[in-house]
Amino acid sequence: MQENLLGKNSSIPKDYDPKILTALDRLESRRKAGLDHYHDKFEGKDFWTSYETSWLDLNGIPQNGILNCAYSCKSKYFVESKSLKLYLYSLNNKKFNSVDEIRSLIKNDLEDALKTEVDVELNKKPREIAEDTFSIDQENIDKIDKHPNSLVIEPGDIDMIEENLSSSLFRSLCPVTAQPDWATVYISYKGNSIKHSGLLRYLLSFRNHQGFHEECVERIFTDIMKRCRLTELSVRANFLRRGGIEINPIRVTPGCNLNISREVRQ
Repeated sequence: MQENLLGKNSSIPKDYDPKILTALDRLESRRKAGLDHYHDKFEGKDFWTSYETSWLDLNGIPQNGILNCAYSCKSKYFVESKSLKLYLYSLNNKKFNSVDEIRSLIKNDLEDALKTEVDVELNKKPREIAEDTFSIDQENIDKIDKHPNSLVIEPGDIDMIEENLSSSLFRSLCPVTAQPDWATVYISYKGNSIKHSGLLRYLLSFRNHQGFHEECVERIFTDIMKRCRLTELSVRANFLRRGGIEINPIRVTPGCNLNISREVRQ
């Protein structure tokens, strides 16, 4: 594997090269974010989708598909996004006998790089549109915190409730390039109610926070669980694509379903 490519000028590879794939240490990332003591409180997966996956058939005719990859958040490593993009570009001029052949190659290369099992699908159609949720984006808030502030998350007055909430106003910054990353955050829970205004204010406090997508979702999950009395919690962020790739991490309390779908703007 090559060194970290984020924030560096890189040329488009002309030939297939699996060594481009770069794995980042997940525990080290959590340690920097102060989350290394909480990762046993949740489970989940990182879902990756590439809309620019292309290769050649045996006659040299270009083919394309939508690549979906998923692997556990318990894995030691997670893939660096730019290296995945360049790796997929390296397949553009390689000939394959079938869709299954290229799918198997991608799966093997990712598993070799990440040292974990990776689910890989190569389809013509994208995932289904996300389920209906209640948007909290119209809540009235009077300020935005400069940094993630979990103290604004407040329990509500209802002892036991089940809610499916969302906000499409979420923004964070890439920890290397400082480029903005936009997402819709989905929060589903059971337990004592959460005040919507405080939850929205909390999510907006990530606006200038520099963090990987996975770290942001894990921080949101951990902060909500610390501040509220919940029996179940699911946090998913559907980040908009950059460079043809989107990342959708989901973290849940043990035993919850890992529901993943896309939204209209993805």
